[in-house]
Amino acid sequence: MQLPVHMNKSTFISGVSTLPTSKLIRLTLIQKLIISFVVSGLFMMTALIYSVVSMGQIRMMEDEIARNDLSAATTTLLLYETVLAQDRLVGKYQILHQPEFRELYLRNAARFTDGLALIRHGNQGPVLTALESEYARYAGLAEKIIADQDVLPSEFRKASEKVDNALGQLRKEQQFSLERKLAQSEDQERRTVMLSTWLAIGGVASAFLIAFLMIYSFATSIGKLQRATHRIAAGDFSHDPGIPPGDEIGSLAQDFMRMAERLKELEQVSLDASPLTRLPGNIAIERSLNRRLRERAPFTMCYMDLDNFKSYNDHYGYIKASELLKETGRLIYDAVARLKDPDAFVGHIGGDDFVAIVSADKAEALCQEIIKNFDAMVPAYYSEEDRAAGVIDGVDRYGVPRLFPLGSISIAALVCCPGDYATAAEIATAAAGVKDHVKAATGSNYIIVEEAVIDEV
Repeated sequence: MQLPVHMNKSTFISGVSTLPTSKLIRLTLIQKLIISFVVSGLFMMTALIYSVVSMGQIRMMEDEIARNDLSAATTTLLLYETVLAQDRLVGKYQILHQPEFRELYLRNAARFTDGLALIRHGNQGPVLTALESEYARYAGLAEKIIADQDVLPSEFRKASEKVDNALGQLRKEQQFSLERKLAQSEDQERRTVMLSTWLAIGGVASAFLIAFLMIYSFATSIGKLQRATHRIAAGDFSHDPGIPPGDEIGSLAQDFMRMAERLKELEQVSLDASPLTRLPGNIAIERSLNRRLRERAPFTMCYMDLDNFKSYNDHYGYIKASELLKETGRLIYDAVARLKDPDAFVGHIGGDDFVAIVSADKAEALCQEIIKNFDAMVPAYYSEEDRAAGVIDGVDRYGVPRLFPLGSISIAALVCCPGDYATAAEIATAAAGVKDHVKAATGSNYIIVEEAVIDEV
C-alpha cells in the first residue's frame, strides 16, 4: 500500500572553494637529475666546442702566417740578395764588358720581378708600391749601363740605395705584421685556455652544487618523514611533516598524511564500534552520511529495527538476545557485501537498530534479501513450544502482560538525492519517522521513501 509522508526538506547550500591561481612548480627526482646532467653537459659541451673552434681559428692564423708572412719574408731576403747580385754584375760589366755578365744580370732581374709578383699577391700596400717604383728606376739605369749608355755612377748608386731602403721598409712592415699576427694567435690561445678552463670548472661546480642541493633536500625531507613517522606512531595522526608536494618525496609525504588520516579514522571507528557486533557506531555513521551529502551523490539509507526485541530479551535473557543481535549484524553485513557496492556502509546505532547505506538502485534488493534471511534465521532462537505457538509471554512498556509475536525486522529505506537534506541529523530524523510507519505493520516489512512517497512491500 502507499502512505503519504510529509517531510520538511531544507535547502542545500554548497560552498564554492577557491583554488590558488598559481602553483609552485616542483620537479620530480628524475627531472632534477636530468636537469643537473643537462646543465653540466651544456657547460662541458660549450667548453669543448669553444676549444675546437678556437683551435681551428688559431690553426688558420698559423697557416696564414706560414703561407703568406713567412713566405713573403723569405722572398724579401732573396730580393736583397738579388739586388746585391745585380749591383755586382753591373759593376763587372762596366769593367770587363763581357756579355755573360749581361745574361746573368737579366736572369737576376727576372728573378727579382718574380719575387715582387709573389709579394704583391699578399701585400698591396704603399711600401710595396714605392719599392716597385724605385726598382723600376734602378732597373732602367742598369739596363742603360748594360746597353753601353752613359750613366753617372753616383746616380746608379743612389738608385740602388733607394731600392735597399724600400726593401728595408718592406722588411719592417712584414716583421710588424708577423709580430702582430703572432700576438693575436697567442692572445687567442690564452683566451681559449682560460675560457675553456672556466667553462669546465663551471660544469663541475654546477654538478657539485646541484648534487649538494639534492642531497640536502633528500636528507631534510627524509628527516621530516622520520620525525613524522615517530609522531604518527605516538598517536599524533594530525601531524603535518611540512614537505610540499611535487616530487616523489612530496608524494610520499602526502601518502603519509593520508595514511595518518586513515589511521585516525580507523581509531575513531574502533572506539566507536559496537563491542557486540564490531560494526561502526554513530560517529562513523554520521561521517559517512555527511561525506555523501558533500559529494552530492544520490544514495539510500536503510534504517533497520528488530520488532518485539524487548520482549525477547525479557523472556530469554540478555545472553540469547546478544547472540541474536550479533547474528543479525552479521546477516546485514553479508547481505550488503553481496551487493558488491564498493561505497556501501553498514553500522550499528545501538541496541536493536542498524543502518545500511547503499546506492539508490540497490536498496530494494537489499531490503528483500535481509528480510528473507532474517525470517529464515530467527525461528532458531525460539523454543519449540514458542515456535509452535507463534507468540511468547511478556510485558509491554506500560507493564501490562500480553502476547508478543515472534521477532521480525522492519526496514525504513530513505532515498536521499542532492538538495533533499543538509545534514546527517535531518536524514536520521526523517528515517525515524518513516520507521514508525513500517513498524505499524505485522511481520517483517520494508518501506522505500522516494520523492515524498512511501512504498510498502
